[in-house]
Amino acid sequence: MIKPADLAWREGQPFARDFGDIYHSADAAREAERVFVEPGQLREKAARAAAAGAMLRIGELGFGTGLNFAVAAAVALQAGCRLHYISFDARPIEPLDFTAIARQRKTRLPVYASLEHLYPPLLAGWHRRVLAEGRIWLSLYWGEAGAGLGDLIDRQRQPVDAWFLDGFAPDRNPDMWREDLLQMASGLAGQSTTVTTFTAAGRVRRSLAACGFDMRRVDQRPHKRESLAGVFAGRGLPRQSSTGYPLTRRPMPERIAVAGAGIAGASVARHLAEQGIAVNVYDPAASVAAGATGIPAMLLHPRLLGDASRQAAWRAHAYAYGQAWARRFPGVVESGVLQTCGPNLDVEKMQRIVSAHAGSSLVELLDAAQATEISGWTFDNQALYFRGGGIVEPARLTRALLDHPRITVRLQQRAPADSRPLVLACAGATRGWAPAAFLETAEVQGQVDMVSMDGRPRMAVVGDRYIAPTASGVVIGATFEHRPWPESEATAHNLGLISSYRHRWIARARATRTMASDRTPIIGELEPELYVSAAHGAMGMVSAPFAGAIIASRITGDFAPLERSIEAIVAPARFRERQARRGYRLGAEA
Repeated sequence: MIKPADLAWREGQPFARDFGDIYHSADAAREAERVFVEPGQLREKAARAAAAGAMLRIGELGFGTGLNFAVAAAVALQAGCRLHYISFDARPIEPLDFTAIARQRKTRLPVYASLEHLYPPLLAGWHRRVLAEGRIWLSLYWGEAGAGLGDLIDRQRQPVDAWFLDGFAPDRNPDMWREDLLQMASGLAGQSTTVTTFTAAGRVRRSLAACGFDMRRVDQRPHKRESLAGVFAGRGLPRQSSTGYPLTRRPMPERIAVAGAGIAGASVARHLAEQGIAVNVYDPAASVAAGATGIPAMLLHPRLLGDASRQAAWRAHAYAYGQAWARRFPGVVESGVLQTCGPNLDVEKMQRIVSAHAGSSLVELLDAAQATEISGWTFDNQALYFRGGGIVEPARLTRALLDHPRITVRLQQRAPADSRPLVLACAGATRGWAPAAFLETAEVQGQVDMVSMDGRPRMAVVGDRYIAPTASGVVIGATFEHRPWPESEATAHNLGLISSYRHRWIARARATRTMASDRTPIIGELEPELYVSAAHGAMGMVSAPFAGAIIASRITGDFAPLERSIEAIVAPARFRERQARRGYRLGAEA
């Protein structure tokens, strides 16, 4: 976990006790304007990006209170351009403290009104947040800036247009001003990239000059004597990249095809459409959400792990992104989820999970009395409480995601085989495309049943199955059938969970989940301009939105919003590596 900033308040302003320094002066927004926006020519850059239909990209060392981001977001929105803001912080502000700051500032800087609800948990690594109806991407790295820049340097294919260097003063926070960090920042610069910083220290100016920036001093009187600004001239070190490719702005495709009109395809399509790309979504079914997405209720809930594995990080980050992104759309009820003991979860494991995610705000451990009180459902043991989890009406959410002027849905049609770029998001049918034949997937059937009942819980409850109260009834499920069960047997299995409660059976729904051989989604690039988002299994409401962000990032030339080592565990290439050792499984073919 990440250690938060040691925050204090002095004369109404936030102060970092860790570094013995203020975050900014009392005229905070104006300071950001005169130090970063004006010397960095940000308004001119935003106007050019808007005219070209491009994205403005800003990098920052030192996120702090989010002030520079909020000011830059206001500039971008006023200019009408999209913004990708990338920032690093080793000691981020704790969420409750950030909420207090956001509430003070949201009247003057409206983006704080969204950010107070979207601020990431204190979970090490990358966090992506989408604001302003998709026009703003905020990518935050919680951890040491050198690790974050090193993880980013080979994966970011578009140049950063402006760098804000806003760590605390060099004599208070020398690690943020190391020359190797500045070299990595310059490796992400393109022609005309600007750099601005509050400090005027000579060694900082000389280091930036050595990295290829033409530096100048900016008069800041009467507030202080001067600050620094510069423009990248390309005379510094070569790009720190194993590939060695130059950073030049590349155009995005005008139109993309997506195969599949379920939650996976809709998530990809929406992420792309909000970046200005036209999307054709194809599905051979007669309606959207005709597959597993047609189940009447699913849960936005992770199955967290209590260790430090990459799989544990994947689940935590996918959930943190998914619950933040999906809540803005119809069909998502952020009611909270309680997870009880079951065959794969005992109290000892619960305690390990909570310990592994301590301070992240993702999960809490409640005793039986607390769980019973908040849910209205009787608990005999402790329970994990996911405050940000909830209940999803998948079909309604899918329709909402596809309701965008840049998305065209073509039902009863298969995506043209020669379409490129093309995203395969069609569950078990994905392997029918020749380049995807090597993927190891299997289909598992499942059933939910809907009932009316007395004493229904006020929120979703998960054990080996789930109970999800909805407006039209209580959904109970889901079975996990490697071979199809008789419908009546599946119903009896589901209703056994509420056998001691009065209830009336209403209906059942069956669907097929697609699972990978390692039970991890398949997300990434199969070959140039051919992508896949599949095998989301039982956690599709968590992983599909994150997959949409990952694939949209690759297509726009931005890095995926998770660390490289975690991205590798969902990449399609993992099967090629395993198959070279132990052959093909689950019907996969060369």
